[in-house]
This record gives sequence, structure tokens and C-alpha cells, in this order.
Amino acid sequence: MLQDNISIIVVEDDDDVREELVEILSSLFKYVAEAKDGCEGLEYIQKYKPDVLISDISMPCLDGLDMLHEVKKAHKDIVAIFTTAFSEKNYLLDAINIQANGYLLKPIDVDELIKKIKDNIKVEDEATSEVLNILSKREYEVMCDIARGIKPAQIAQKYGVKPKTISTYRRRILEKLSLVSNSDIVKYAIDNKCVG
Repeated sequence: MLQDNISIIVVEDDDDVREELVEILSSLFKYVAEAKDGCEGLEYIQKYKPDVLISDISMPCLDGLDMLHEVKKAHKDIVAIFTTAFSEKNYLLDAINIQANGYLLKPIDVDELIKKIKDNIKVEDEATSEVLNILSKREYEVMCDIARGIKPAQIAQKYGVKPKTISTYRRRILEKLSLVSNSDIVKYAIDNKCVG
């Protein structure tokens, strides 16, 4: 089923890689655009404000990191996932510093890319927006992870925090939603379409 409410742009200077990604993503998401370099990508993003940016790092005109740096000035909520042939740590650190949401080495594992998109994108429905009025975005994400049966240590690793921090999130979720146990969290999450 096509995800109607998620828009994506693929910014990649390698025509074959870009075309393959656009073809695969178009079968899953309704709105998928493409750009051949960082300048074209930046222009599109500033005009249309897509939800997700999937970008190579090393490109002509404007590289992916510089493009995202410009994008974040006006479009802070964009989900940015970088793809690159480079594995040097400085690229990864630069991507983290400008708040990238993910990083994949080429050749791209499409299943992993789709998982990164779905893990980072906001679910746009009324139930979710009501929950987000009560919980912070991170509390909502942790609630969904708990409801999916993911262990606290794995949740902590996913967000780069200590397991104790996840326990704190869990306690706040229970307090804010007037719940008592993990089974209450699971029921609440299902009722609010966090997990199905």
C-alpha cells in the first residue's frame, strides 16, 4: 500500500543509483522526487519541503552535508538519510553534527533504507497527533518500541542513550498516560495505532 502522506526526494549524482532508488521508493511512497546534485536538491527542498531527504554525500555543485546544513536553516523537521561510498568517521561525525537521521554505506540495502525512513517519519493521523500533545516525540517513539516488545537495552542503543534513560522515559510515559504496566502500554499503543 502506498504511503500517501510522505514525500521523499532522492539526491544522487549517479544516474543508475538514483533511478533504482526512485523506482523502488515509488512503489511504496506516493510522492518521490529526484535531483542530480546538491544545488538542484536544495532548490527543490526549499520550494516543496519534502518529509524525507535521501542524499549522497559526495556530489558536484553542493555536497550532501553542505546541502543539509542549508536545508536545516528553514526546514528543521526534514528526515535526512545519507548514502555514501565513504566509510571515514569524519563524514559520519559531520552527518551527526548537522542532525542527520541515518547513514547507509553503498551498495544500499533497500530494506534497511525503508526501515530507516519508517523509524524516523512522523505518523500523520489524528490519534498520533493527540498522543503527541501528551508525550514528547521521543517518548512516543519509546512507547512504540516498548509496545513492539523491543528490550530496553536495544531501545537505548537505537537512540544512543543509556538503558537507565529508557527507564526514565517509560516512567514518564506511564505517568503522563495514567498507565500502570507494559501491557497497558501495548494496549494503549494498539488503540492509538502506534503498533498494529
